[in-house]
Amino acid sequence: MRNLNNENFGNEQALFHAVHRRLTFLCAAITISILCLFSALYLYLAERTLWDNHLNTFRLDMSNLSSSLEQQAVITHVYLSGLEQNNGYQIYLWDQGFPFRFNEMPLHTLSPEVLGMLLSRLPSPDETLRLPSGDEYSMLSSGENWSLLRLTTGDGQEYQVYLTRLSIGQPSAAQQLTGERPSGVTLLVASSSEHLRKKLWQQRLRFVLIDLAGILLLIFFASFFTRKVLWPLRESHDRQIRFVADASHELRTPLAVIQACMHARPPAYEQTIDQECARMGRLIEDLLTLSRLEMVSGQGNLLPERQDVDLDTLLLTVYEQMELLASQKKIRLHLQLPPESLPHIRGDRHKLEQLLSILLQNALSYTLAGGKVILSAEVHMSSKAGKAVNNSLRILRAFHRHAKNRRQNVGGAYAVSIRVTDNGPGISDADKAHIFERFYRAQRSHTDRSHFGLGLCIAREIALAHGGSLTVRDAEGGGAVFCLTLRCEEKT
Repeated sequence: MRNLNNENFGNEQALFHAVHRRLTFLCAAITISILCLFSALYLYLAERTLWDNHLNTFRLDMSNLSSSLEQQAVITHVYLSGLEQNNGYQIYLWDQGFPFRFNEMPLHTLSPEVLGMLLSRLPSPDETLRLPSGDEYSMLSSGENWSLLRLTTGDGQEYQVYLTRLSIGQPSAAQQLTGERPSGVTLLVASSSEHLRKKLWQQRLRFVLIDLAGILLLIFFASFFTRKVLWPLRESHDRQIRFVADASHELRTPLAVIQACMHARPPAYEQTIDQECARMGRLIEDLLTLSRLEMVSGQGNLLPERQDVDLDTLLLTVYEQMELLASQKKIRLHLQLPPESLPHIRGDRHKLEQLLSILLQNALSYTLAGGKVILSAEVHMSSKAGKAVNNSLRILRAFHRHAKNRRQNVGGAYAVSIRVTDNGPGISDADKAHIFERFYRAQRSHTDRSHFGLGLCIAREIALAHGGSLTVRDAEGGGAVFCLTLRCEEKT
């Protein structure tokens, strides 16, 4: 049986791990896809903007260069070389179709075939011209006397080419009278895109690194988030498994006794069978009660049978019911009520009576002969009660209500604390964390088969269904104190 339980536990762990991995993958895949999509879109727009800015800057520089050259009476090689070194350009000039000697500079990489094609024919805006050498060029933009082209050589180099015709020098008097322009000079400037491409690749690398960091963070977040989402489900599943195992264990014992008695069938065993059947009936009734209470508490709705409950009468009734049991166990049972009448509450009288009976029976069961159990009640203002219930929303509402009532010279909202105190062996700190769980018993050596470990769990659910709280702490001098805190009707 232990090996089977361990195998089932291992299978359940593997199942949760598989679900966690799949949810992590799904969550991470969706967020990573969105991140990559928007990164690619932004990168595309950024590159488009960078290309446009580069072309506009190049065209503006060429316009300024053309204006500067037109003002020069003499164009020297030193001046042209300075322009190339400072800006990374290749400058070519033709006068009346004859090339300048400057065109033969060693740093000029454009072939004569390409230069001849550029001078002989300009492509239309949607046309790409190709040479047998593999070079090709296309039109980017053009003006009245200038053109901006894109040239791609056969070895993969890319250039922006600016082509224009210049009027060098000032017109003579005769030219001014006739309107003729000075002799024209053709200017071709090629600018390599290598620097721009390096900037683009650096930008792409930065985007990739940022995306990789974002992907790692998203995977970590998806794993953490899905683990948090699955944790309550896993705890609920574990509680359900423990509940089924504990219920099976509790039901197995009376069934085994009944089966043994049925085989023997002596008349004396009929009473034993009847007792075990009654014990099973109590266990099943407790399980049904617990299930109904948890359903009501989970829906955020109070018990349907709500009525006005007189706490003084309720405590006296429970005290009288438990007094005989206490005397049989030789335990002193005391009832301590405040001088003033306790306020009324709205709730289910029978469920509250069951709650107090559970607490008193639990105290009498764990108190030795000669000991004592005290049932007491105390009234508090709602602000103190809110602190005991540990609910900040109730504290805030009670505070505003109390302040309003004080201004109107009317009493505030009240709460009552009902305590069951014993001087038994007490409850360890480790047991306090589990004392209200199903089938849990503070003393594993306790052999009273009339207790199933459901009483305190039922008591807590009844308290929660009434909007109250049930806590446990150590009593002074030894023992335990169970404190039930309930909100009451307002006093006027």
